[in-house]
Amino acid sequence: MKTGIAGGLAILAVTLVCSLFRSLPFSAALSVDVFTVAVLLFGTFTGEIPGAVLGAIAGLIVDSFSLGIFGLSGMSLTAGGFLAGFVSRKINIQSWTRLLLFFVVLSAGVFAAGTGLTFLIGRSPIPWAGGLLLVRPAVTAVAAVLIHESIRRWKARHDR
Repeated sequence: MKTGIAGGLAILAVTLVCSLFRSLPFSAALSVDVFTVAVLLFGTFTGEIPGAVLGAIAGLIVDSFSLGIFGLSGMSLTAGGFLAGFVSRKINIQSWTRLLLFFVVLSAGVFAAGTGLTFLIGRSPIPWAGGLLLVRPAVTAVAAVLIHESIRRWKARHDR
């Protein structure tokens, strides 16, 4: 129950942030994927099943924002949320460098899966935006690491 409420609040917050990003210039909206950040963080903190469920819901919301083929982002974010929860339980991601590498690999995988599925199934050209779209996994990973460290420090301070 507590995880479901936290997931719902995360989806609500990310949808609000994504709506606010729509008003920013085109390059700022492309540089970070807030839904991927939320799904990877949620999967890392709660586990593979809640991460996959939040990934599926977030992916469907991303598809409704993009007006593309419904379900393609849902598949890639579901896999990303599941892998974030599963792999974070199997390996040590406590150090900052391992955490950054972990999030870079996962965000690049989610990006490649989503873009590849859109290209293969949707038959639509990929809007590269002058190569700016290729920076998106790295910026997403850095944002995820910063938020993860902030949450971890906040929990450590308030658990005393």
